[in-house]
Amino acid sequence: METHDDYEKQIKDLYEKLDSDPNLEKEFLNDEKKFLVDRGFDPEKVKKAIEKIHKDRIDDLGAVLKDQEEKLR
Repeated sequence: METHDDYEKQIKDLYEKLDSDPNLEKEFLNDEKKFLVDRGFDPEKVKKAIEKIHKDRIDDLGAVLKDQEEKLR
């Protein structure tokens, strides 16, 4: 049985593939819902997971910038 963490990892892996493969990204952008359903994903869960990935990346970047700013002082 697939766990929540496994599903999130699959979504993260898909997101990284979309980020690095322009053809896959184009297919995704043409019909996001169909793309996800065809690959066994729930579009709403994917949307929430991608929003979380974006938020986490922004938080990480913010922490790095804050650290670098403190080093420059």
